[in-house]
Amino acid sequence: MDTAPSDIRFAPQPGSSVDTHTLIGKKPNKIIPVPPELRRHTVARERDTLVNDIKINTGCSVDSHWEHGKISQFDIYGPGASVDIAVRQINHWISRVHAKSKESSAWAKTPAFDSNRWYYEEVEEKERDRKQVFKGPAPNTLERQAECWPESLSNQSITPRDVFGNKLERLDSLRMQDEVFITLLPAHYGIWTIEILGPNVINVEAAESHFLTIVEKICTESFGTQHSFNLILDDREGIDVVLEEAEMWWPNHNDRIVPRLLPHRMMDDPGSFRRESLHATYLSKLQNSFQLALEAVRQTKGAYDLTIRLGCLAISSKHVKDDKIGHISHKENFLKEIDGKVQLDVKKWFADGVVGAQIFRQLVSASNFLEPTRSAGYFGYVPTSLEQTRPTFRGTWVFRDPAAPPRQQHPSNTMQPPPPMCLLIVQIDWTDDEEGVYEKSAPRFYKLEQGKLGPRKNMDIYLLELGERRGWHFALESLISVHPKSVSPILIDFAERAKIKPNYDMSSTESFAEWDQTPTIKRHLQTGRLDTVYSFGIQKTCYKVEVTKMWYPQQKLPVWGLAVRHVEWATHLAELERLPIGRQADWGHTVSTFLPDDGLTSYSSGEENIDLDMGHLSLRLAEYNSNTDVPPRDGIRILTDKLMQLSAIISSVTSGGKRASI
Repeated sequence: MDTAPSDIRFAPQPGSSVDTHTLIGKKPNKIIPVPPELRRHTVARERDTLVNDIKINTGCSVDSHWEHGKISQFDIYGPGASVDIAVRQINHWISRVHAKSKESSAWAKTPAFDSNRWYYEEVEEKERDRKQVFKGPAPNTLERQAECWPESLSNQSITPRDVFGNKLERLDSLRMQDEVFITLLPAHYGIWTIEILGPNVINVEAAESHFLTIVEKICTESFGTQHSFNLILDDREGIDVVLEEAEMWWPNHNDRIVPRLLPHRMMDDPGSFRRESLHATYLSKLQNSFQLALEAVRQTKGAYDLTIRLGCLAISSKHVKDDKIGHISHKENFLKEIDGKVQLDVKKWFADGVVGAQIFRQLVSASNFLEPTRSAGYFGYVPTSLEQTRPTFRGTWVFRDPAAPPRQQHPSNTMQPPPPMCLLIVQIDWTDDEEGVYEKSAPRFYKLEQGKLGPRKNMDIYLLELGERRGWHFALESLISVHPKSVSPILIDFAERAKIKPNYDMSSTESFAEWDQTPTIKRHLQTGRLDTVYSFGIQKTCYKVEVTKMWYPQQKLPVWGLAVRHVEWATHLAELERLPIGRQADWGHTVSTFLPDDGLTSYSSGEENIDLDMGHLSLRLAEYNSNTDVPPRDGIRILTDKLMQLSAIISSVTSGGKRASI
């Protein structure tokens, strides 16, 4: 049997297209470790078939490492886009561990000839090869258009090479998409010029439009146009703010200091703010900040989630230490601090298990405000009453990337810092059907930005109920979508095996899911959360309330969270997940799309679509940054009124008083 010996790199067999000797001394572009649970005995013939197929399909060279007759690691050498394809092919090979035996591997793997598949593969390969020419030098006889690099970026010493690379290689996708040549001309008196050349005017104009969109996105990010907006809703109910310690039931105490507005007998009664609509000035500022945050991501690809969360307030421990507990300051000074360098956060939880259950029952009985709705957006079914609402189950797990290079456990002798951690997220939903059976959705995979420990925050809007130590956070968060074929097979296997516990009691305080605890999973799992999400519709609108029972790691009892979202927000934001390079989301007028004037469905009239023309983003941003208040539309009034009505229901439980009129 031609099984590989232990602990060596396997030399290629005759007929192999890869000579590993030529790879000695080269640094691989990607390393794919094979998790111990998915290693299997492999023969040389199978290895050669895999390596040769990858070489033919992608042009990448692959070197394999062996331990005791099993492949433990693959090293991939090749250009970026080709490496991604090679990774998918290797991951597919690894994931077949449960379907292959050593005996079956001994047979030559020559697939049956498929003429249709061969034809389309040939066409795709020739098309890819044809478009490669646009990465090279441009012929002289082409249509051309020159674009000057923005002076505002040059003034900040940001050059095209800083953004796109020395040869503008980060524009290769645009080159091949629009079939144009893009060249950086020498700077003249400090002004950089980018030349776009193509076989016809249509290609050049399309590439110009897409290039300008990319540049506008860079300007938006460079100038930090995101506005923060903090508003104390109960401002007229107190004068001073005291810093207190977080309650013991919180699932983590990384931030332990909680601000609270002290009531004052000369001020309004606590909770009276809920009986009045927000002043037009505040609504205008809130609407503009909301719009600006969405405009800033309109051209940025990613997986986005927009929601309005109610949660406990906390001040970042980076800015205020524990010795400040008990400190009292004037509310104007407090507001000035959180508008400045002090970071205020609204946690995802707002009540412990006992109080949260009481609030849940209060919401279920609020039939004059809420109505039954589908459990999962457009999916699921509408129950006959609020009491019949069944939840959606969701599991979210955060892993260190099993395919990432291992981090050193001990300090290195060199001064080079360790590579930043790369975290992957696995998310699974279980949704109820009309017969009461829960169906498991396809797992979704995301990654965080390199070195980050949480999603990117793209909106910074807080409406504070300071007297009750909580607030509403308008949250627009983003992750990077990852195709399942690019994910380590051990995480694919983990997602396939995760399941709801048999005969789970929904009234139980125990978590609902179980999964395999293999050595690799234990080593790479960082954190996670299990959610039981109950959805209720807000009457006469398309907004819905999500009440969530959440289990955090090392916590036996759940805590509760609450959020409000519009049923169409996910559809609008889905455009950004599949956004081609140089394009922007087609939202029409952003405010009327995301905050419908009737609270129901969005619309886009031709008159309101005028701001989609190229070059208008900077004009819009300048308008939002000016001191001119744009009158608030009915959409923002409806939304804030509904938030206050919902707050009144919750306060009737947390404040122990009579239920407020809504």
